[in-house]
Amino acid sequence: MIKKIKGKVLNIEDEFIDIEIGPLTIEAFPSYRIMKDLKEGDDYNFYASLEINEWNTSFYVFKDEIEISVYKALKTVSKIGPKTAARITKTNDAENVAIMISSEDVKGLSKLPGIGKKTAERLISELKNKFDIGKLEKADNSISDSVDALEALGFDRAIIIKNIKALNLEDKSTEEIIKILLSKM
Repeated sequence: MIKKIKGKVLNIEDEFIDIEIGPLTIEAFPSYRIMKDLKEGDDYNFYASLEINEWNTSFYVFKDEIEISVYKALKTVSKIGPKTAARITKTNDAENVAIMISSEDVKGLSKLPGIGKKTAERLISELKNKFDIGKLEKADNSISDSVDALEALGFDRAIIIKNIKALNLEDKSTEEIIKILLSKM
């Protein structure tokens, strides 16, 4: 099993990166945080997962322990394989995915690639107590309504949830929550 690798990034494409490790060059599928911070020609330490099945061999790389732990947790859920888990961690910050699962955000999870409402409910059912990072209690109606309203205005749901996590919004009306969040974003 491969746990970590250190290598030089040779090429960055939309779907994959090429990593030079000694005399080998590996094509790897990167995560969200890697794509956000990566530069060609630099050396990096990656967390890694090699997935082998009867049809394919794929190599996935992650920036930190949070990303790989979310990836590993996602692929334990029935009907979510390594490809879907990797697609989720490539298009979304892993911490935000963990927050959505912990806060039982079916609507937010349903927007993830390859995830519908039933799969989102399964994710919550199987993983809601798995993550200690960024736990939010299940959102009450005013917080949930505020998230929906700000998202309708064009704000990113993950950023809204991160801001809610950082604030004490108990016993506030929907309007008050929206005003507070707008001043913070």
